[in-house]
Amino acid sequence: WNDRGWPSSSSSSRSICLYFKSPEGCKKGAECRWWHTDEAGSRDPKDDFSVHFNAGWKAQLADFYGSGQNSQWGDKPNAKLRLVPCAFYQLNCCYYDATCQFAHVPVDKEENIKTTLCAQFWRSGSCAREPCPDAHRKEELETPKAFLGMPGFKACLCTFHIVGECKDDPCFNAHGELDVRRLPMAVPRSLAREEFMFSDAHVHLDHVLYSRRYGAYWFYKNQTCRKIKCPYGRKCLFLHPPQERQFRPVDVSDFQELAAEIKAVHGTFAGCVHNCCDIGDIETAVRLVQWGREFLEGKVYVTFGVHPSTFEDFTPEVEERLKVALDKCGKQAVGWGECGLDYYRRMDDIEDDPSVRERMQDVFRRQALIAVRRGLPLVVHSRDAEEDTLAVLYRVVPPTHPVHLHSFMGSVKTLNEFLRRYRNGFMGVAGVVTYDGVQHHQGGLSELVRALPLDRLLLETDGPFMAPSPYRGEESHPGHIPWVADGVAKLKNVTAAEVLAAAHANFRRVY
Repeated sequence: WNDRGWPSSSSSSRSICLYFKSPEGCKKGAECRWWHTDEAGSRDPKDDFSVHFNAGWKAQLADFYGSGQNSQWGDKPNAKLRLVPCAFYQLNCCYYDATCQFAHVPVDKEENIKTTLCAQFWRSGSCAREPCPDAHRKEELETPKAFLGMPGFKACLCTFHIVGECKDDPCFNAHGELDVRRLPMAVPRSLAREEFMFSDAHVHLDHVLYSRRYGAYWFYKNQTCRKIKCPYGRKCLFLHPPQERQFRPVDVSDFQELAAEIKAVHGTFAGCVHNCCDIGDIETAVRLVQWGREFLEGKVYVTFGVHPSTFEDFTPEVEERLKVALDKCGKQAVGWGECGLDYYRRMDDIEDDPSVRERMQDVFRRQALIAVRRGLPLVVHSRDAEEDTLAVLYRVVPPTHPVHLHSFMGSVKTLNEFLRRYRNGFMGVAGVVTYDGVQHHQGGLSELVRALPLDRLLLETDGPFMAPSPYRGEESHPGHIPWVADGVAKLKNVTAAEVLAAAHANFRRVY
């Protein structure tokens, strides 16, 4: 064990069992694939979450630097990565130790580095401080060495700063609007002189607005934890009753700001489909449709359903609420979902209780039947559940029914089976297609995109998640669709304009 209590590089299992630290303990004992130790400490509420997402962040960085590896389990670290200081090491929460592909070297705290704009100067045009520790021009902004090359530095507000709990110095996220660094909206060079229409087949507009206003972890103590037995306890970022929910409302001004940004993008915005799959956001979805009529010419459409990670929420009462909301939205209500199967997010619950898988399948089947009976396109979420997803679809959804396989990351074999079965079946591709780890390597999503016919393609952002390059780290939204199209075009050796035209024709065909 190293001095922070994490497994050493000789360990075959490289991270700690968080159930071992929970009040109930780990039931698997010596058979557990994770390490059991009492040593791991925590500085603030973010640390446990950082440990949980170490792998995800580092996989993104590995993609960013073109390592060719989508995780930290590779045997041959990329030489370029070894030159980059590990940001998690600087914050005392990297659990990879010597197996980490990034450099575990201390970075001296830099003095007089200007990471934020001077509020006094930007509000009044002058500053009484001499010398001023903050930047008077955006060109003066600097990035600490600990975060050099890490995509998304200061691209989002810091949720923990907003609620008064951030203790990181320096912090990766922005402390206030003057600290935010966003790239100006633009389109790829290949589209700069083109006339085109673009549409987003799958976005969570409410979450986009929450993230823009309250930061990347807007769900902190706002959304209820989905785990049956959460190993994080009180330190979990999600809400655990009887904890009091921290409400974070958005209003029409937040939507107006986003709408103006989308309309300013070169090209013609043709519409987006907002997916409401959280029962706490049903009323917000109805408001979003109304705001879309007022400020985006009625181009905000909506689908309703319950996400598989919270499938227990789908009760008869909730089903009725969703149907009422669907009817309220009139012609703007265009589908049912997203719903489906997600064995990844509920992996631990399924291991403890296999009936979770069966109950999740039953909820998916019931929702698919609603889509069929109402004649609505079905939006499907499938993760680590390819065979069972197809089995449910084959059982209850006719071959002629429109099905949108949202942001699919499975096998080409499953994709081909799905497309052969459903002639009105489509696959959605999101911003991850633009990442170096996809663009420059075989297999995975790149293989899926090359195998996907243009007449079965839908473009989506899944905003606020997976913002495309060069906007990684920001909240993705419909204005980023041209970049998603550019990523697809490079893999299929066609023009981005061709991709946009085909995807929008499919968008109209489905929705």
